[in-house]
Amino acid sequence: MSFLDERKALTREKRLSALSHFHGTLEGLIDETSGAEIKQRVRTFSQIHIDETINAFEVLSKIEDAAIIVNGSVGCGNIGLINAGENYNWYSTNLVERDTILGGDDKLREAVLRANEEQHPKAIFIIGTPVVAINNDDINSVILELEDEVGVPIISIYTDGFKTKTPVTGYDIVTHSLLKYVVDKFIEEKEDFINIISFSESIEDIEAVTESFEALNINYQVIPRFSSIEDIKAASRARATVVLNPEEGEYLAKELEEVFNVPYIASEAPIGFRGTKKFLLKLATFLNIEDKAIKYVDEIEEELTKSLTKDLLADKKVFVDASFSRIPAYARFLQYLGGTIVGIGSPFIDLENRKQIGKLDFLSKGTTVVIGNGQYFEKANAISKSETDLYITEYTGGSFAIDEGAAVVSTNKIETYGFKGVLVLHDAIVKALRFVEKADVEESIYKASWKRRSGNWYVKQEVS
Repeated sequence: MSFLDERKALTREKRLSALSHFHGTLEGLIDETSGAEIKQRVRTFSQIHIDETINAFEVLSKIEDAAIIVNGSVGCGNIGLINAGENYNWYSTNLVERDTILGGDDKLREAVLRANEEQHPKAIFIIGTPVVAINNDDINSVILELEDEVGVPIISIYTDGFKTKTPVTGYDIVTHSLLKYVVDKFIEEKEDFINIISFSESIEDIEAVTESFEALNINYQVIPRFSSIEDIKAASRARATVVLNPEEGEYLAKELEEVFNVPYIASEAPIGFRGTKKFLLKLATFLNIEDKAIKYVDEIEEELTKSLTKDLLADKKVFVDASFSRIPAYARFLQYLGGTIVGIGSPFIDLENRKQIGKLDFLSKGTTVVIGNGQYFEKANAISKSETDLYITEYTGGSFAIDEGAAVVSTNKIETYGFKGVLVLHDAIVKALRFVEKADVEESIYKASWKRRSGNWYVKQEVS
């Protein structure tokens, strides 16, 4: 049965038994995730972290002809200042205490009409927040009242900010709404292009991948990030779908396959030589252009290897902090450069992306694993104990690792995808190692007494 039969998307915890609290070893993680369900754990102390509302906004704000209403307090509306960049297509209903008691319907109507008048969007998305989840405003009544008047779809995004500990649920909620209310259900025939699904990738990472598509003469469109409403509508007419990060986009790809008969070409993230080759060759096999793709891949790889220092990370201990579905590709590339992976971190693991664990069979079973959204204090504990030399992170806030004596590479602002990403990541590592040699290491912000403790001090088995 398709998940579209549900009124709204289930949380990752309910749908895929997502685990967002764990601190132990790779062997321990394999053991804990081996059953039909994943046993939940709780943190008795937690640092601040993002939620699904932020992830939902981050995707929707990059759809070029959509308007967004953040239905909540002015504080909730500030996610636009953090995430929208130059694209000011968002509005806040700016609910105050009175509105949380008497209702904020009037402010929502005003915001929808203003957004339509100023932006002339092809769709309007209303993002829920904790305030609206508590006061239970009837958003659907406002939508029914105004949709004919404004003449474009008005779509509620059912985020509330506290029912899930897995922010990637925000991508699922957006996916569910796009499939249900935007994607074209009346398909006369398929067209000659491939859907490339991207939720969190930068425009530079996307371009690094599409460069290879263009070299192989593969027509494509990128959805939902950096796309238009018309692009998203056309997703059901694609010849096939590929996903840049499976743990983020697989829900969309699988539903397109099940509901709209668009084949999903499943692969791993296109990171490093092996990840990029697998990604391209699986698609090439589907399109019957294997010979052309193999020739292209071999030529690029031969040229790139001349620019790499093969033993760059010899005798270096590395900690990788990334989406779990990207970790195998990162780890293989870092080992290719001579590094030893001593730790990995990721915001969550669930029944779907746990299959990536099997791709980590080249790592020691004693490799430290920290599963948690944020939680830098636990990563500092692991980095100091393992005497990590290099901390690779997809996220912001990695400066704490420098205080623990590690060089830091944040992939947040650089390309890591495709063959271009191989060279960019290599050069970023070179610069980071040079910097840490010259830098004066500051005193750690975490007390020595904490780093002497077990890293799972605040992670407990949940009691049902």
